[in-house]
Amino acid sequence: METVSINLVIKNAPTPIAIVDTKLNFISYSDEWSTTFTIDQKNLVGKGLFEIIPKTCVVFARAIESCLKGVENINKGEKFNLSNDETKWLKWKISPWKNSESVLTGLIIFLEDITEEKRELELLHKAESVAKIGSWEVDLSKNKVYWTKTTRDIHEVEDDFAPDLEEGINFFKKGPHREKITELVSLAIEKGKPWDTEAIIVTAKGNEVWVRAQGEVEIFNKKVRRLFGTLQDIDKRKKADFEYKRISERLKLAKRTAKIGIWEYDVENNQVLWDSNMYALYGIHKKNFSGVYDAWKSCIHPGDQKKRNTEMQKAISGEKHFDTEFRVLWPNGQVKHIRAIAKTIKNSSGKTTKLIGANWDITELKRTQIKLERNKSSFVKTFDHSIVGMAMVDLDGKFIKVNKSLSKSLGYSSKELEKLTFQELTHKKDLPKDLESLNKILHQKHESYQLEKRFIHKNGNFVYVILTSTVVKDLDRNPIYIIKQILDITDKKEAEIKFRESAERLNVATRVAKIGIWDYHLKDNRVECNDNMYSIYDLPKTSITVLDEWLQRIHPLDIDDVKKALELTILNKSPFNINFRGIKPNGRQLHLAAFGEAQVNKEGEVEKIIGAILDITELRRTELKLERNIEIFTETFDNTAMGMALVGTDYRWLKVNKSLSRSLGYSEEELLQIKTTDLTHPDDLEKSHSLHLSTFDGKKETYQIEQRYFHKDGHLVHGILGVTSVKDLYGKPTHTITQFLDITERIEAEKKLKTLVAVTKSQNDSLLNFAHIVSHNLRSHSTNLTMLANFLVKEKDEKERKNINTMITNAVQSLSETISHLNDVVQVKTGALQNLKSVSVLNTILNIQKSIGGVLEEQGAQLNIGVSKLHFVNAVPAYLESIFLNILTNAIKYRKAERSPVIDIKSVSKEKTILLQFSDNGQGIDLKRHGNKIFGMYKTFHKHKDAKGIGLFITKNQIEAMEGSIKIESTVNEGTTVFIELKKG
Repeated sequence: METVSINLVIKNAPTPIAIVDTKLNFISYSDEWSTTFTIDQKNLVGKGLFEIIPKTCVVFARAIESCLKGVENINKGEKFNLSNDETKWLKWKISPWKNSESVLTGLIIFLEDITEEKRELELLHKAESVAKIGSWEVDLSKNKVYWTKTTRDIHEVEDDFAPDLEEGINFFKKGPHREKITELVSLAIEKGKPWDTEAIIVTAKGNEVWVRAQGEVEIFNKKVRRLFGTLQDIDKRKKADFEYKRISERLKLAKRTAKIGIWEYDVENNQVLWDSNMYALYGIHKKNFSGVYDAWKSCIHPGDQKKRNTEMQKAISGEKHFDTEFRVLWPNGQVKHIRAIAKTIKNSSGKTTKLIGANWDITELKRTQIKLERNKSSFVKTFDHSIVGMAMVDLDGKFIKVNKSLSKSLGYSSKELEKLTFQELTHKKDLPKDLESLNKILHQKHESYQLEKRFIHKNGNFVYVILTSTVVKDLDRNPIYIIKQILDITDKKEAEIKFRESAERLNVATRVAKIGIWDYHLKDNRVECNDNMYSIYDLPKTSITVLDEWLQRIHPLDIDDVKKALELTILNKSPFNINFRGIKPNGRQLHLAAFGEAQVNKEGEVEKIIGAILDITELRRTELKLERNIEIFTETFDNTAMGMALVGTDYRWLKVNKSLSRSLGYSEEELLQIKTTDLTHPDDLEKSHSLHLSTFDGKKETYQIEQRYFHKDGHLVHGILGVTSVKDLYGKPTHTITQFLDITERIEAEKKLKTLVAVTKSQNDSLLNFAHIVSHNLRSHSTNLTMLANFLVKEKDEKERKNINTMITNAVQSLSETISHLNDVVQVKTGALQNLKSVSVLNTILNIQKSIGGVLEEQGAQLNIGVSKLHFVNAVPAYLESIFLNILTNAIKYRKAERSPVIDIKSVSKEKTILLQFSDNGQGIDLKRHGNKIFGMYKTFHKHKDAKGIGLFITKNQIEAMEGSIKIESTVNEGTTVFIELKKG
């Protein structure tokens, strides 16, 4: 009976109520529930709750789960998307239903439809948002402030932001705006006075916004209890008003300043109305003007009347807009040039009834145009005959016009240059800086720029120049072309380069040779020096007056020369450079070389001298020993019956003797132009290459191998090579000493061969011992060699100085060249991560497209670029350009002869990387055959005269140096796709 009563109560309940069991199946429900949620369902008993109520409301589903654990749940409102595509807002109370033994048997669910209430609230918020009008309320008794969402949006604060009254007022801009709103709020609180004002607020994000603030008061027991009102964003309207006023003022000012005359011509009534400026433009008094068209026409210069009358008639007929120039003849005989424009006014039938226009004086403009033509003529003459190279270049870098001086500097005729771009002739390392500066002037950040750069001469040499680029703009300030002035400083630059190289060698010598470095401060007569200075003179490091002790240790016969040299350096700012003798505390005499430079302050006064001192005593003693060692090596190298050579790390012959030249049939000059690998039998290359590398990576110092070379006449020369590596002071290999024993004639005689091998081994062992000695001596005296090249230039014995300079300069140059080559090899990895920058993929590809535009056009190549301008990668700019350039030129180089090259470039953004895809329709690569060596050094896969097998090797190393990856997919005769993945920039 009790259950029947409960069901009856629930059934007739005015709100949706349902009872479900622990499996969420309906036990009982109200008619309102059925009406609200189920149109077609007549009996819900036994059906599941979520068959009727979709689980789209996650909060409701979680509330059900919570109640099944015995916890009551109440919610003030959530949105439901019902199964009948209807959206409702419902609030609920869900209570656990337990039996008499307190065991959970189900849930009682109360739902109340609050859709209309929520919909009205949403519409209110929408209206606020559209009108940008927010509401606010202040409870003065609790100092509580309530803002609607639109009010918070206007202030650019978070949705949960809840200010107090003071914080709300402080959003108004400090100064008059905040003072005004503070006063209005105070008056409202004290006297119940409402307000309506406009002011500026500063949002939470720092933006200034004009708002209209309205406030009302609520009074209880004669005391203001509550403030409420609205806040409207009127920033756009307010700024538009300011802009309108500004433009209006400017128009008035422009009319006054430019003396623009406004006129109106009533066509039907033949009436002409002028403002005051029109009379001034035509040089007549208002009383002398009858105000009809003929009166106006009579003011026009007789030579222009017919033209102006025709143009007026065309404007009236609608054939042409009235926009013309003509002359007016003043009563005093003066002639003025006038520019006139007008707008036609038509009636409902389309007939012109009125023209309203403006006139202004362009007499000065006409005079300026004449001057401009004269200046243009002068510019052309200056351009053509200037001793400085000059060029007009379009915005894409193409030469429009060049003068004779530029053609002479670059070695191209003017016609040849006009087919090229400056990018094609610019050294690739100088191009980024040039393009960056050019971009700035094109975007009006600068009017011009000047920089030092290198062009490439037609013969391949570098041309050093000082480039001045100035942008030329049209009347709208839009760039139209660039004038480039190119001052050729090649001779000066080459001299500077030689000087820098000498200076660098000096720096190396200073560090390695323990040269004493000193700073002489003139102001307080004080010397600072490094530890080497103390060691050279045997001075205690606790010395306070280093200058005095230094001067005391100079030989008495040399002290005056040293002081005089210092005085001249201070007086003339000339270099300090002198050789003198020093005396140690034990009486031992030293030979010293000192040099220095004056350092000046902002006023140009010498404030200190920075210099160095070198003990050259041992240098003089070892001079003769050094000569003898070099003579012994040279005699052994040149006169031995066995072939000998010095071979660089890049397989190039650095020096060969006569015996080796005879064995291979080439002259010494011919061998120095080729590599050892060019003459090596292909079957011997891999083993030879492996052993060669092992000597340079420190695994081997020497090795012996039987190897075959091709003679100049084509036959094979069999030989036994004994190879020993030579290292610099830092233990880095610089080259190898190679001994070549020709065994061609005795290759088939086993006994003789063994004898020869034994002899070779013996000789090689001797050579190894000798090489160790030479290597040791070179390491021991390389510093002396460098110092000799720099400090013995004042040697008085001319013959001795000439011999020493020749030998030492050659040795230093050889060492510098080898170090330079090593630096090129290791530079891909060294320091790459420190040079990473955020680089635009699209800009890099477009720059390369420009640089190889001639090749693309010549081959009829189609380049499809699908790269987003938003894609940036973390890369070394020079590496990225090199990688893209190598891939694109490979696609053209290995194209199919019967079809034009098509190259597709795409970019895809991943979570932390950018994936680049280069696809072509070229010859393709047989990956089954060559896949495991695709990125190997000197590996080629097509017969092409320019194939070197180094491009992909370098590309892979560059990509991996930037922490990226590369892979290749290819099908023979169909094409190749290269995938490159780099970190996002």
